[in-house]
Amino acid sequence: MRIEKGVIIVAYKVSRRNRRYLVLNRTKNWEGWELPKGHLEESYMETVKMELEEEAGISTGDIQEVEDLERTVKWSYEDDGEQVKREYRAYLVEVSDDAYVDTDSNPHDEHEKGFFFDIDDASSLLTYEDHEELLRETDRLIERRK
Repeated sequence: MRIEKGVIIVAYKVSRRNRRYLVLNRTKNWEGWELPKGHLEESYMETVKMELEEEAGISTGDIQEVEDLERTVKWSYEDDGEQVKREYRAYLVEVSDDAYVDTDSNPHDEHEKGFFFDIDDASSLLTYEDHEELLRETDRLIERRK
């Protein structure tokens, strides 16, 4: 079994006192909505920044805070007869209010578009239950901190 490590990101911004969460519409290898994620490249922190830039066009200058959620999202699949287990560490990222999504520069053409949605709309769009669960848990965490 091959194990692949990476990051999964709950990115949000506060706009007019409302939190809006980033979700991306994936079109490569499968179609659906997901949270930003990607294979571990260098350090976890560097991978978070790189994935936001590559997948959503959000520059490091728009990143205000990055927090390790100390949670790992795990799933498995088969690739040409080989079992693959993915273990993606979850991060919370706050971006500036004027950050916007630009998927045109994605070097891997994984996503057609992406948007910042309120919690209910973002949650209802997500294709995978573990993404929705992570999003909801993170929203509750932010709410408790207020």
